Amino acid sequence: MTISHVWTIDALEYADANGIDRVVNKIKWACFSDSGTGHTYNDPGTTIVGPSNPDNFVPFGALTEATVIAWLDPCFIAKIEARGASAVQKLIDAELSDAGVGVPW
Repeated sequence: MTISHVWTIDALEYADANGIDRVVNKIKWACFSDSGTGHTYNDPGTTIVGPSNPDNFVPFGALTEATVIAWLDPCFIAKIEARGASAVQKLIDAELSDAGVGVPW
């Protein structure tokens, strides 16, 4: 079974820094994992953003959700998605463990 993962950015915390307005310093994200069979898991969190690079700085007003998601480390994304997949699988396994075969006597 394939479990899909959808990332969203729920909020950005920012402050003025080094003469630049609204420099992002925290990303509030969520990763929604879905089995496609009604088993889901939502994993919200916050990530601190390191110092901005003036060579590729994107002004706050020009940011997109895709740009901010791309700032997240691929290993971090893989870890969160693996956690979501495991949580969904546990939900599926728990449902299956309630099944049985037998007679009432």
